[in-house]
Amino acid sequence: MSANKHNNEPATVKLRGRLILKTFARNSKSEHLGVHIDTGEHTYLIRNAGGNPFMDNPFEALAGKFIEAEGRISDYVFFAKTWVEIDAPES
Repeated sequence: MSANKHNNEPATVKLRGRLILKTFARNSKSEHLGVHIDTGEHTYLIRNAGGNPFMDNPFEALAGKFIEAEGRISDYVFFAKTWVEIDAPES
């Protein structure tokens, strides 16, 4: 029996979008400024897949820039495994 048949891990996806800073968990004790990736169709909170969520977010320094990233989506969070800065798409 193949081990992959019982693998419940979400599929890896590739996203392209602009990193933006916006308020996360508005009107709660957890409210804070979070880094999100805006693909034009969807917006996800973005985190480093191997990073500590309570430490500095490496994407903060890239706010306003465009990236292409591979990772997995879990609910409203995109866990990026790899990413590269890209040029802004032409309008």
